[in-house]
Amino acid sequence: MLLARQAVPYSVVLPTRYGQMLVNRYDTNQANALFKTSEAFDRAEVQLFIDLAARLPAGITFLDVGANFGVFSLAVAQVLAQRGGKVHAFEAQRIIAYMLCGTVALNSLENLYVHHRAVGDQADGEIDIPAFDYRTVSSFGSIEFGGEQREFIGQPAQGASGDKVPLCRIDDSGFSQVGLLKIDVEGMEAAVLRGAAQTIERDRPWALVEWIKSDRAVLAGFFEARNYRVYRLGGNLLCVPPDTPITLQHDMPDWRS
Repeated sequence: MLLARQAVPYSVVLPTRYGQMLVNRYDTNQANALFKTSEAFDRAEVQLFIDLAARLPAGITFLDVGANFGVFSLAVAQVLAQRGGKVHAFEAQRIIAYMLCGTVALNSLENLYVHHRAVGDQADGEIDIPAFDYRTVSSFGSIEFGGEQREFIGQPAQGASGDKVPLCRIDDSGFSQVGLLKIDVEGMEAAVLRGAAQTIERDRPWALVEWIKSDRAVLAGFFEARNYRVYRLGGNLLCVPPDTPITLQHDMPDWRS
């Protein structure tokens, strides 16, 4: 007898290149790539951060803002575990954050911390979480929290879920030696940067910032005002800190191209 659709768990453990991961079987983006290739949809960017984590000074912190299922977090945490570093992953969707916690446990990672928080430029407050069906084929990493779902992800939003997630600012979180920063928050990238300005100015991390739902010039301008070099890497900006001794092995276009 076939199980009813509602009884089939949407959570599934995958063996991936980065370790075992708990993902949603119905996800059309990251989970789909992991199913088919064992590597991330954005595998080149993940590999870049793996390489940087191995070359930056020991003991750094990686902030993964908008971690989704945690491919970046998992991959980098394993490198930093050998070098005294830590990863702090922020994920606003409660169900996805719980999946990432499961991945941490599956891989016995003691240096990867998961925060069920939304990150922005406010020190307090909350954001309403939109309601989506996790048993419907969709791109769950593309859910937006700005009050309107502009990108169709495979299903329409069903209003508010009733969940609220606390807001926080990176500058209020007490992190030190931030060497790597990834921001992928579906249009809230500028707000995250405003709330992380002091940390970025102090620690000068390498940063990867998604721009496809934000004003690319505003994001690039934030870093150029702080003497960063800014390149376009697919749908992201790679922001290279001034005076870094690390050189890139391949050319990338300027962010304006």
